[in-house]
This record gives sequence, C-alpha cells and structure tokens, in this order.
Amino acid sequence: MLSFLHNSDVKQNECVIIPQTCASCTYVNMSITYKNTTLINNVGLEDMGGGLWTYSFCNTGSLGRYDVQGSGDLEGTATGFDVLYFNVTPSGQPISLGFYFLIFILSIGLIILGFYIQDNWVVVLGGFAMIFLGLFLLFYGIDGFKDEIYTWGSGIIILMLGAYFSVRGSWEALS
Repeated sequence: MLSFLHNSDVKQNECVIIPQTCASCTYVNMSITYKNTTLINNVGLEDMGGGLWTYSFCNTGSLGRYDVQGSGDLEGTATGFDVLYFNVTPSGQPISLGFYFLIFILSIGLIILGFYIQDNWVVVLGGFAMIFLGLFLLFYGIDGFKDEIYTWGSGIIILMLGAYFSVRGSWEALS
C-alpha cells in the first residue's frame, strides 16, 4: 500500500500540495472528487526525487470534503492507495460548533437582556448578532459542511428571527 501524507484542513480558494511517497514507482496517478463529481481524473504527479511525488491542487473554491484516490506501480505492480481526503474550510482551520453556539447564546442573551431592562436598542443589537450568525451559516455552513437542507434552513430561520427582533425592537424604540 502506498503511503499518503495529507493536510486535513485547507483554506478556501488556496492551493494545497498533495504529496505521495513511493520510492520504487515510475509513475503515480491520482483523481480528486468532490461530492461525487470528479474534479481531476487520473492525473500524473510530479516526481520530486527520493520517492516523493507531488501535485498542486488549486480548485478549492467549494467548502467541504475532497476525496483523493490513486495508484502507482509499486515495485512494478499497479497498486492503489486508500481513498483519503482533505477538508476545505473558510479559514483553513476547523470551526467548532462552540463558535456557533457561543454567538447564538450571546445574541439570545442580548435579546432577553433588552426585554428585561426594557431597552429596545439592546434587543436590536441581539437581533443583528442573530442576522450575522444566519448569514454566516448561509455562506459557510457548519464546520465546513454546507448543504441545501440543514445549514441553509438553519441559516434562514436564524436570519429571520434576527430580522424579526431587530425590526420589532426598532419599531418599539421609535414608537
């Protein structure tokens, strides 16, 4: 089996160097797929010498998991390596659910505080925080995972709640 070194998290729209080691190979080819769509198919890696083969992949505009699979002629025999992957995230770092939870709790806390102290502008501020979170979910998804049902729906609901509290707080402050 060929060994594969990978970077598990890659920043969106930046290139990633995909290395593969095989000292006895005369060729190493690979394919990269994203959500069952083949982005590159059976492309040869560049021999860097000393058994190191590399490929520079720059088509990382979409967030999520990219699967890498390929083969080489290990000691003269065509041998495949495991399907491996790397994740593309907005920052190149894994985004934990704690970030979303913290922003959501802070925005709800501001809305409750605003109602408690009867200050409508604090409610508006909490609504804006929810709008920010909703937009972030729509654009980037959760943990680099973006789909049309769960993250899109959650983003729309949070965005609408934020808009409701912002408009309501503004209306009451101006009345």
